[in-house]
Amino acid sequence: MLSSRLNRDLKMAHRFKVGQLVEYKPIGAKVGLFAILRHLPEELSATDWKYRIKSDGEGFERTVQECDLSPSIVPEASYDEVKPLRRAGRHH
Repeated sequence: MLSSRLNRDLKMAHRFKVGQLVEYKPIGAKVGLFAILRHLPEELSATDWKYRIKSDGEGFERTVQECDLSPSIVPEASYDEVKPLRRAGRHH
């Protein structure tokens, strides 16, 4: 029983490590560079892993699925700054 759980854990490990830089494309924006802050616990065995990520240009964290992330393979300076979201009621 222990070995079957260990095999499942090895197969189902998170693809990205905490602190790793990844690419993420917010809706309506360009691809940006984000850092993995933490892994979120598995909710259902059929769903993708979830992560908390953050860019330097935003004052908040995002929750995203692993399938929406890509490893960063270009230098950090190549990315445009991620523009903060425009929230309803806060238009200037």
